[in-house]
Amino acid sequence: MKKYLLFSFFLSCYCLQSFSQLNEGTRIDSIRIDSLKKMLPFLKDSARVDLLNSISIRLQFCGPVGAFAHNDDSIRYYSSKAYEEATRIGYKAGFAMALIVLSGFEAGENKPVTDTATKERNILRGIKLAREANNNEVLGWGYCYLTFAQNDFEKRVDCYKKSISYFLKAGDTLQAAALTNWLCVEYGGLGEYEKAYDYGKKSVELSKKSDTDLLYWHQFLIQFSLEGMSGLYSAADDYESALNYLVEANQYGIIYNTNWLMNADIADLFCKMKQYDSALVYWNKWRNNIYWDNSGLGHKAWGNSIRGKIYLANKEYDKAIEIFRNCTDTAMKYGKLGTPPSIDFLLLLGQAHDEKKDYVIALEYARKACRFAEEKNSRPQMMTGYQVLSSVYHHLGNNDSAYEYLMKYNTIKDSVQNKQFLLRIYSSKKDAEDQKTQARILLLNKDNQIKDAALEQASMTKNFLVGGLFVLVIAGIFIFRTITLKRRTEKLQREQLEHKFKVQQLGNEKRQAELQQQASELEMQALRAQMNPHFIFNSLSSINHFILKNESKTASNYLTRFSRLIRMVLMNSQRKLIPLEDELEMLRLYLDMERLRFKDAFDYSITTANAVESGPIFIPPLLLQPFCENAIWHGLMNKEGQGHLNISISEENKMLSCIIVDDGVGREMAAALKSKVKKDKSLGLQITAKRLSLLNDENSSDAFYKIEDLRDEDGNAAGTKVTLKVTYKETVGEIV
Repeated sequence: MKKYLLFSFFLSCYCLQSFSQLNEGTRIDSIRIDSLKKMLPFLKDSARVDLLNSISIRLQFCGPVGAFAHNDDSIRYYSSKAYEEATRIGYKAGFAMALIVLSGFEAGENKPVTDTATKERNILRGIKLAREANNNEVLGWGYCYLTFAQNDFEKRVDCYKKSISYFLKAGDTLQAAALTNWLCVEYGGLGEYEKAYDYGKKSVELSKKSDTDLLYWHQFLIQFSLEGMSGLYSAADDYESALNYLVEANQYGIIYNTNWLMNADIADLFCKMKQYDSALVYWNKWRNNIYWDNSGLGHKAWGNSIRGKIYLANKEYDKAIEIFRNCTDTAMKYGKLGTPPSIDFLLLLGQAHDEKKDYVIALEYARKACRFAEEKNSRPQMMTGYQVLSSVYHHLGNNDSAYEYLMKYNTIKDSVQNKQFLLRIYSSKKDAEDQKTQARILLLNKDNQIKDAALEQASMTKNFLVGGLFVLVIAGIFIFRTITLKRRTEKLQREQLEHKFKVQQLGNEKRQAELQQQASELEMQALRAQMNPHFIFNSLSSINHFILKNESKTASNYLTRFSRLIRMVLMNSQRKLIPLEDELEMLRLYLDMERLRFKDAFDYSITTANAVESGPIFIPPLLLQPFCENAIWHGLMNKEGQGHLNISISEENKMLSCIIVDDGVGREMAAALKSKVKKDKSLGLQITAKRLSLLNDENSSDAFYKIEDLRDEDGNAAGTKVTLKVTYKETVGEIV
């Protein structure tokens, strides 16, 4: 799990061997960015905003010197300009893109990020706006940057997958390839080699076929994906295949002059193979490269640790410890930016001190490494850490702890080796399937060639026969000309009439379906139109009550809240569905008004389950208010003492469940009191029942409401419970 080694941090610290040097790719990218900047004065409105956002994105992946840190001010400048101009013209997609970049690009570069909670909310806001604008490209970037805010592995992987999906829908294959690379790294770090293998193969495929003008980023992803596949085969102890991928990546770097050669990776692979002489040869090639001085500090630390492994194998412990300690100090510098010290460096220090018999120091490093490995759930590193701890405890005479960690080591070793074995089988199976596919393709090609030859011969025979028949037709044409023309004419007329009849029939069926749909929608609008006047009438009755009682201050306060409420009611009256959060806000305004009117004769609470996100959930407007109104007027207002109204909302299987509970006098007492005053029916509940009925017919759902009487232990009425279930939607065409 290399969560923190993403995007520019990968490029500037760990993965690149002088990739930050000016090469042909960075030079071309720089020229293209300058050309785009020159176009800005000639563009206006949304086209200008899109270009500003495009420049800020490009600056994150290329630049005059290919080092992202130098572009921070420029990225912030162009994104801020896009933000301002998009806000001015009301361009939703451009505003969302600028907001996402401004809130996320620092985390992408592993920089210290202030006010992370606000920036995460801004990214989520940008995602919501992008979804409303139906812009897949902006959604891809939103979920891409959102990965940096996710500490939970499953949530982070979910963001990766959503980002890849939206990038592919938008046709941005290159960014999809980048995110696929990171997923390969994530699963590989956890030892989930089958999933890592799938994403590794996909990343190679996407990186190679990407059609993009971000040349620098394209070249890097190709080499990085090949390096990732090498790491997977190395984890499975298939060193031959691992070396082949590194050789391919190295050859690509030479051909395209990317300044990234794989000498350090090859040296590290030879260390795993315990061929230390060969490892030293390639390490010297890496160290003596002309671009070494300008490599990232993290990359130098990793490369130098390979030299330390060679010293450790040759029992030159002091030299090895000095190198590993320097590597750890370098990693600690990045730790100040949120990255923990490298677990591998700590394990190597523990091994070196154990071999040197400095057991107390070895124990300290091994414990720290195991703690970090367990936090990241990195099973291969946990296995190595447990092995070192077992050895150290044994040398310290603590055989109980040594045995405990030996058992942990054996348990996790079996698990990791089983994963490695499965990877070897899985890889072989994939290769065999690929070979079978290629064989089938070759066979089909040969079969097609045979069929083409047969068709060509048949065509020649057919042409000869047609020529003979043509001569016969010419000889008899004067005899049968009239009969033939007549039959053809009759047949053509018959076919035309049949076709015309079918077209008319299809048109009538389509028109009938459209009319039925329009009738259903008009009926639903009519019911919503009845619902709103009913609600407004009840609210105006409350205002009239205060005026008659000469409570001017209370009436003014009530009228102010009513104006806010009526504004929302009018805004939502023409909408078929509204967000759940808007429905809850209208409900709170109504309940506050009723509490004000009845002098706090009751209190209420609205609770929402953690799994319910009120923003993306859409339901019919004013669906809950009639039930709450019924509970207040008929249940709570007839009760002596303080009343309570509780509304709870949850979600299960795409069905929104709303439970409204009051501790009023109950339906029987309310009916008795109501009969003494007047006898009328609840118009709000009648309309709501009809709305739910139409909603069921339209969506083929099973929305309903149920009213239950609550009783105490003695069987006395203790209130009423209303359960309302309705199928919600996550997106609405009227809003998007």
